[in-house]
Amino acid sequence: MIIYMYLFKRFSLGLIVSLIVLVSLEIFFSFTAEIKYLNIGNYNIYTLSKYIVLNIPKSISIMFPYAVLIGSMLSLGAMASDMEFVSMQAAGISTTKIMTIIIVQAFILSTLFYYISDSIVPTFSNEAEKNKNLALNKKVIFHKNGVWFKDNNTYIKINEIYSDKNLRDITMYKYDEKSTLSSIKTIVEARYIDKVWKLTKIEETILTSIPITKKYFAEEETIEFIDRKLINIKTHKATSLSLSDVVKNISYLDQNNLDATTQKKIYWDKIFKPFSTIIMLFLSMPFIFGRQRSSNLSQRIVLGVFIGIAFFIISSILPNLGMVLGIAPIISVLLPNLLFIIAGKYLLDYQLQASLR
Repeated sequence: MIIYMYLFKRFSLGLIVSLIVLVSLEIFFSFTAEIKYLNIGNYNIYTLSKYIVLNIPKSISIMFPYAVLIGSMLSLGAMASDMEFVSMQAAGISTTKIMTIIIVQAFILSTLFYYISDSIVPTFSNEAEKNKNLALNKKVIFHKNGVWFKDNNTYIKINEIYSDKNLRDITMYKYDEKSTLSSIKTIVEARYIDKVWKLTKIEETILTSIPITKKYFAEEETIEFIDRKLINIKTHKATSLSLSDVVKNISYLDQNNLDATTQKKIYWDKIFKPFSTIIMLFLSMPFIFGRQRSSNLSQRIVLGVFIGIAFFIISSILPNLGMVLGIAPIISVLLPNLLFIIAGKYLLDYQLQASLR
């Protein structure tokens, strides 16, 4: 039990120090990136500071896997330099058992962290982006040809999205049960206020009547307009979605026969996040426990860190490539993890055998 507590203490200390340093750097770079928006619209120093503070949980979540890797490498590297692992082995504790203890502790801590952050990060991140967009009067999405949605039998093109409650320049194409275009409606602006959509400057062309007729309305209130879930699916980034949100999005898209590949990819990313963090740590283990008496330990620690980070980058890129190639999201997310586990096991066996020569 003493060895468990000692290793956890050393691991946690390295993690906390690394996390503080990395998050501080992230906050600094975020602040410098936001300065260019200062005094544009209502984006003042108070709004900027609030944006940075609200994004701190997001920064912690982004930097956590790197902090696990770097912190553990620094802690374990210091222990290896002081020959503590040699002493443990002399006391009958094998290298495999030491690595197992560290990996299990890191996995439990990572799982707990991602579970907590999954409910905290989206709330604060969405609030930060909302405040920034309102201050800058900034569009969340703007495309020259508009953003297209499908809601039941209606196809909707929105040119300007400021939030899921503020839409502008909207065109709606409604089809009947025979897939025949029945009406075209244009709306200058739509705002969601008190659970009701308030539309302004509406022009509707009814194609099913003979002759074709047009209707004009200065204002209109309706409950049935566009499901805000559709807008959130398009506008929210993966870091702004909780796991429960992703599950709801997948269910909604499947029920409406819409492509849910992106949301499924986000879902499996979140599920395997603790495993990816530990695999990244596992990849760097051979550089700590292999050839412990070698004088170039610091170089091997740096190399181990780079290999771990390279895995995290590659495992982020390959799932997106898999989506392009039409590979199932679970396979495209799981495959890099499996490949790097095999590579890490081979590298670890090689280093351990070399240390015995």
